[in-house]
Amino acid sequence: MIRLSWCRWSLLAVFVLQPIWFAWLHPSAHFPVPLVLAITMIPLILPAIGVWRLQTRALVIAGIVLMFHFSYAVMEAYANPTVRPIALIQVALVTVYFIGLAMVRFQPRPGQD
Repeated sequence: MIRLSWCRWSLLAVFVLQPIWFAWLHPSAHFPVPLVLAITMIPLILPAIGVWRLQTRALVIAGIVLMFHFSYAVMEAYANPTVRPIALIQVALVTVYFIGLAMVRFQPRPGQD
């Protein structure tokens, strides 16, 4: 069962996937690789400590950032067959993150049975 703690690992996996995708497997032909990595990775770094501590505000901020990554991955999976497998991996990782957030609602609160 997916739990809130899976948000940590899916965010970390998306963070690791960015340099693999944009620097190693399919570097940009139009922009320098450091710029692309900065644009994709810095917004993930900012809420990372809070996500690791499972702080609600950081989880929401990271979710907002991951919506952009999700949208970009869906677009690339649809439009570019060469990057489709790695884009679908990113879609799956972001989906796991959001399912983990949704499971908070179904977890019992402390003191409840």
